[in-house]
Amino acid sequence: MPDNALILAVVLLVAFATAPAASAVTVYPGSEVTLAGTSTGSDTVYLFVTGPNLPANGGRLEDPQTPVRTGDLQSFTTATVGADGSWTYRWEAGEAELDPGTYTVYAVEAPVDRSDLSGHGYTTIPVTFGTPPGTPATPTAAVPTTTPTMPATVASPTPTAAAPAAVPVAAGAVLAAMLLLSRQ
Repeated sequence: MPDNALILAVVLLVAFATAPAASAVTVYPGSEVTLAGTSTGSDTVYLFVTGPNLPANGGRLEDPQTPVRTGDLQSFTTATVGADGSWTYRWEAGEAELDPGTYTVYAVEAPVDRSDLSGHGYTTIPVTFGTPPGTPATPTAAVPTTTPTMPATVASPTPTAAAPAAVPVAAGAVLAAMLLLSRQ
């Protein structure tokens, strides 16, 4: 008879391996990025961006050089959550005048900046700003940053973030493992 812990580990590994991972979106001057997802923790989703040459704790999507501040609702870009729990925001990313490089958009259930994410549901969306094909690239020094890790409970951006099915798949795997273990 197989070891119960081994069965549980295999079931969970399969569940997490099949859950889609977030991938970066590449945008160019003039591009628009549609951010969308669901939120069960708030009627408003608070959005901000971090990356090279931006405020360390994040900037507004409309004007990334303008810092967001914890508790200051007006400093954030916001999206209203509908009755069905979904939200959408169209970001004129190409007009943000950001240098080529990789940035992170945060969708948070509360008006908190990057330094105060602990205890709040949020998700991140990687966005790469590039130069159109055939345009000579100018190098930009990227500032190394660390991203806090918490469950992505606020949003599932489309099409770049982990699919909303990831949580039910993992929960289903845990229930299946428990059922298998209870029959042993």
